[in-house]
Amino acid sequence: MDLPVQLQSDEEVVEVIRRHPASLWGRLVLIALVLIVALFIWANFGGSGAFSSLLDIVLVLVIVGGLLIGFMVWYRYRNDLWVITSQRLIDVTRSTPFNQQITTASLRNVQDISIRRKGIFNTAFNFGDVICQTASAAGNTFALVGVANPEQVLDAIDNARAQVKRSA
Repeated sequence: MDLPVQLQSDEEVVEVIRRHPASLWGRLVLIALVLIVALFIWANFGGSGAFSSLLDIVLVLVIVGGLLIGFMVWYRYRNDLWVITSQRLIDVTRSTPFNQQITTASLRNVQDISIRRKGIFNTAFNFGDVICQTASAAGNTFALVGVANPEQVLDAIDNARAQVKRSA
């Protein structure tokens, strides 16, 4: 896998983590429902006259907008990842092709790791957030949001952090 950051000479990738697919499919289903309702309205209320032309324009805008939003949801899902290496955590977010944010945190600075899972949906599909509190002056947190199997992600971060502390 081609990473958006350069690894240090003695750094190895431990795990690459993406959001849970349910976060993608839930949003895409909602967009599909909006598109289906728009097509239903167009099929049942489309006719002739000025109202029909206005309805056609509005529905074309809704459909094109829905498809564009659906593409951007998919793009964000595909380009939002976290990398656990042997030395640090890396958060890579690309919300659009023209907007990229990369955040790193040294595993030496990770103090506390917790899991946050809210709601029936997250519990049923076994996904949630892994929150890492770092030892920085600002008291920053490093959040892995909407990841599958948050307990396993917590264990992977904790094991990598323990390995870094043992080698120090």
